[in-house]
Amino acid sequence: MKKSFWLIMVLLVLSVSIFGKVTITAAVWSWDLEKYKKIAAEFTKIYPDIEVQFVVNEPDVNGFLTAQVAAKKPLPDVVVQSWEALPYPVSQGWVYPVDEFLKNDPDVKYIPKALKEAFMYNNKTYALPERLHFQGIYINLDLLKKLNLTKPPYEWSVEQFKLYLRKSTTREYSGINHLWDFDNVMAAVLNKNTTYWSFNPTKWEFDLVNGGWLPAIKLQKELKSIPGLVSDDLKNDELRNKGEMDDYQKKFGKDADAFRESKVLMGFHGTWDWSWIRTLPWKFDFYPLPLDPKIGLRMPVHVNYAFMTSTTKYPKEAFLFLKFLTYDPRGVVARLKIDNANGVENGWNIDWFIPATMHPDVVSYFDSLKIPDGVKWLLKKLDKAVRVDMWKTVPGWDQATWDVIFPVSEKVRRGEVQPEVVAAETQEKANKIIKEAWAEFSKKLAEVEKKFPELRKQIEGK
Repeated sequence: MKKSFWLIMVLLVLSVSIFGKVTITAAVWSWDLEKYKKIAAEFTKIYPDIEVQFVVNEPDVNGFLTAQVAAKKPLPDVVVQSWEALPYPVSQGWVYPVDEFLKNDPDVKYIPKALKEAFMYNNKTYALPERLHFQGIYINLDLLKKLNLTKPPYEWSVEQFKLYLRKSTTREYSGINHLWDFDNVMAAVLNKNTTYWSFNPTKWEFDLVNGGWLPAIKLQKELKSIPGLVSDDLKNDELRNKGEMDDYQKKFGKDADAFRESKVLMGFHGTWDWSWIRTLPWKFDFYPLPLDPKIGLRMPVHVNYAFMTSTTKYPKEAFLFLKFLTYDPRGVVARLKIDNANGVENGWNIDWFIPATMHPDVVSYFDSLKIPDGVKWLLKKLDKAVRVDMWKTVPGWDQATWDVIFPVSEKVRRGEVQPEVVAAETQEKANKIIKEAWAEFSKKLAEVEKKFPELRKQIEGK
C-alpha cells in the first residue's frame, strides 16, 4: 500500500513538472542573443518550470513591436533592454505596469528611488532600470603623476576641477579633450532641481532661468576661454582642408591623437565608451562630474530599461524573468559573471555593465571586477544619481530640445547672444511643446489605463 502511495505521488510530481511548464518569449537585440541564452539558462536553474525563448527585436524595439502588431503577431512577454522613447509603447497599450509585483518585494528597496520611479506615469511603473551608464571624467593617472599633481578626491568640487585643468594646460599638454554637451549635462549637477538641459522633472518643464543651465554655461565659457585648455578646440578643419597646420597639429603633431598619446589630462566621456577607453595605453580612473559644495554630489546617469508587455499570458512568470534581469541579486550577479567570463585585456574586463541595484551581493561582486575604482565607488553612491536621458520618458522632448533649445544654445556658444537674455523666451517656447505633448500623451494614457483591466480579463479568461 505504501509503495503504491509513493508511486502515485512521484507520478503526480512528474506530471506537474511536465505539464505545468510555462514558456515565455523575450525580445533581444541580435548581437546579444547568445549572451541572453546563457542568462536564461541561469534563470531556469532557479525556475526550472519556466522556459525562455527569444525573438530578435529588429530594426529597433519600438519598430519591432509596431511591426508585430501590424502583422497581427503576438508581442513578446518581456523586452529585455531598450533605450528608446518609452511613451510610444505605453501610449499604444503594449506595456504592463508592474506595481502589483513590486509591492512587498524586499529586493525593491535596493533600487534607488530616482531609478525606481524613472519610468512611472500616473504613479504606475511601466518599466524597470536594466543597466546604467555614468557620464563623467576619465583622468590620466600617469600624466597626473608626471605633472606632480596628487590624485583628487572623487567628491571633487568645481573649483578643484578648474585648478587641475589649469595646472595641466601647458605648451605641451592640455587639460581636457572636449567640452561638447558639457553645459547641458552640468545643468543636472549645478542645480538640485534640474536635470539635462535644465529640465525640472518634478514640475515637468524646462527651467533655463533658475535651473542649472546658466551656471553651467558660465563654467563652460570660463574653461573654453583659457588658451589651449580644451585640446579639440585647437582643431580647425578649414585650415586642414587647405593643407595648412592648425593649432592642434602645431602643439601635438601633424597626425597626433593627443588624448590617446597621453598629452591631455582628462576626457569627458561616458562608460558607454568602454570598448575603446579600455585600450588606452596609460593608467586611468573614472570620476563623477565636479560638484557644487552647496548642493553635493549629483551623478548624471543614463538608464536603459526592460519591461513586460500587456498581452502576456503568464504575467507572474514574465515578471520573474524581468526581475531576474533588473534587480534580483541572483540574476544581476549571474549576468555580471557571464560578462566577466569574456576575460581581461590590457588589465581591464572586456565586458561589464553597471547594475541599477545597490544590493550588497551585487555591490560585493561588482567590487571584484577589473574596472575603474571610481565606477565601483559610484555604485555605492547610486542614491546620488540623477537621470539625464530624459528623451526616453518625456513626450515632446526631441522637438522641444532640438527645434527650440539647441539652436539657441549654439548661438550662445558662438557668442551671438547672451544666455540671460534668451533664457526666459526659450524656455517658454520649449515648455509649450512639452505641455502640448503631455496633454496628448495623457489622453492616450487614460484610454490605455481604462482598457487594461478588461484586456487582462480577456487574456486570463476571467
